[in-house]
Amino acid sequence: MTGTDRIKDKILEDARIKAKAILDQAEQEVRSIMEQASEEAALKKAELLEKAKADGEQMYRRMLAVAGLEGRKMLLGARQEMIDAAFSKAMEKIVGLPDRQYQELLEKMIAEAAAGYRDPSVKADGTDSPQAEFSAEVLLSAKDAARVDGNFIDNINKRLAASGKKGTISLSGERIRTVGGFILKIGDMEINSTFEILFAMLRTELESEVVRILFGS
Repeated sequence: MTGTDRIKDKILEDARIKAKAILDQAEQEVRSIMEQASEEAALKKAELLEKAKADGEQMYRRMLAVAGLEGRKMLLGARQEMIDAAFSKAMEKIVGLPDRQYQELLEKMIAEAAAGYRDPSVKADGTDSPQAEFSAEVLLSAKDAARVDGNFIDNINKRLAASGKKGTISLSGERIRTVGGFILKIGDMEINSTFEILFAMLRTELESEVVRILFGS
């Protein structure tokens, strides 16, 4: 082998060694990059899983809060319906009394409303003056007017006289729209004792007691 051939072989051997070193280094760098990418992917996966878990928990808490709010709203709505039904049933029972009992109830209520009337001429000491006599009209619904008998007004005036009040009451030909009860007109004053008004007033007074009876609280 000539000297030139040896030089060529040396150059080729060095090139092979250098190429192998480069390939080895490249493979090492590739492995390092792959390992780093794998670690970063694992970290990213963990981050994504953690975020998904946090988002899921947050969404779950929101859903629980909304469900709780809706549940409370439904509970309050159901309680309100039961309270409404209690007062509605009470009114139905009053209106549904037999005619004789219903008439007696109206007579008593009208006489009491008229007996509570205070004329402007009442003396300072609270006693009526001799001129304190008054006349009044009672207005009923068409249904109630048909339920009372011919003694209705006489019975009211007897009750009124028994209370010591100087006044007379007559039945108006005017009819009102109401489920029951009456309006009493005395001069320019009206006493509205329709059941809608009375039950609204009673509800303000009795609702807490009704709630206690229905729900124990």
